[in-house]
Amino acid sequence: MKAFKYLLFLIIFGGIITSCEDELDVFPRNQLTPNTITSDDVQLLMNGVYATWRNPITFFYLSFLTEDLSSDNLVYRATFFQHGEVDNNAILTNNVLTLRYYNGPYSIIQTANDVVNLLEVATAIPEESKKLLEGEARYLRAYAYYKLVTLFGGVPIIESRDPDMQIVPRSSEADVWQYIIDDLVFAVNNAAAYKGPTLVSKEAAKALLSRVYLIRGNNGEAKRLADEVIASNLFALSDNYDNIWVKANNDKEHIFYINHTATDGTNSMGFFLRHSSMVGSGRAELPVDLSLIEAYEEGDTRKDASVVNIPTAFTNPSWQWFAKKFRDPGDGSSPFIVSRIAEMYLISAEAQFKISNNSTDEVALGRINAVRQKRGLAALTTLDLHKIIHERRVELAFEGTRWTDMKRTPSQSNPNKSMALVYLESKGRTTRDLVYPIPDAARDVNPLLEQNPGY
Repeated sequence: MKAFKYLLFLIIFGGIITSCEDELDVFPRNQLTPNTITSDDVQLLMNGVYATWRNPITFFYLSFLTEDLSSDNLVYRATFFQHGEVDNNAILTNNVLTLRYYNGPYSIIQTANDVVNLLEVATAIPEESKKLLEGEARYLRAYAYYKLVTLFGGVPIIESRDPDMQIVPRSSEADVWQYIIDDLVFAVNNAAAYKGPTLVSKEAAKALLSRVYLIRGNNGEAKRLADEVIASNLFALSDNYDNIWVKANNDKEHIFYINHTATDGTNSMGFFLRHSSMVGSGRAELPVDLSLIEAYEEGDTRKDASVVNIPTAFTNPSWQWFAKKFRDPGDGSSPFIVSRIAEMYLISAEAQFKISNNSTDEVALGRINAVRQKRGLAALTTLDLHKIIHERRVELAFEGTRWTDMKRTPSQSNPNKSMALVYLESKGRTTRDLVYPIPDAARDVNPLLEQNPGY
């Protein structure tokens, strides 16, 4: 009952949350009981889940770029030394940025839990409507846990908003992944059909679940889901890679993105990545790693759409390339794309290659070459895993997948170690640095939180 009263409090005062574009705007009610709560009331709270993703604090300050900075896509140049810790793979337990990366997803998780818990007690909402709303909430919760587990490993699984239930121990990494899978399977089966990239859909759930299965080694399910999204014909590889990054173009590559607008202006990634001379201006704090520039093949149209060279920016040649995917005029309105159709082609190719273990597998080659040919490149005639991972790097740069890809892929130079571990060892780091430390401040609040080994 205590949790239910708290949920009613959130709904009554939920009118302070500003809805955005396709998200429904409703007025709060003065009197709510389990038998009078409607779908509109729950939708008001659902708006809060989306708003939490956009919030400048709970958008966890560049956490969507931290995989690119931990890996070989971005480098640290200036201002916040905490960025330097991430770039050097030497993160301290008191790093204030990684504290945001840890706390931010829990804000989404708690708000999504409110929706799920409210639906459990609402008796006036038809079951079909309940399932649609719950599927939406559980997708958003799953993505928050995905952000946590890929950076920190196993974390506490929180299912209640009651403060008494927040002091819980870490679950194993395997259990967190299974929790994510369970939420996404529910969303696949119950979320609404695709209505646009700003809202959760069955297709968005399939896309994220396909990625999760690939990471977890379930290649059969990863391929099945990726192929289903492709076969839906709701999405298409863009004829112009540059179009993908201009939201107004409504490019058919988009499956789901976190929808920032000029009104809320909360996507600061472009501001920190861009040079001041670029459209929208910026602080140029995180230039592009030269190894990514060298990774683009001659004629690859993704290069000019993803990065720009400004030789006069700094005398250091390592600080003369800048990311340009986040296209806004300085108002923070760029979306962050969670899933798009090109990744489904690459997941299908990788999963099929791993299943067949055949370098000339026609299905796998067909999928990866469909992407390459749209990007101005010749078709491959043979495949290996690192060609696929290379393709993911140049296709998905600055989209928050690189560090996880490196951690799950054997190194070419030493197949007994991951690409990430070989990269770490080249800097004098160790296996402990494959995951971020649990922040000291989080452990102060929750004494049951155990630190990751080595920290």
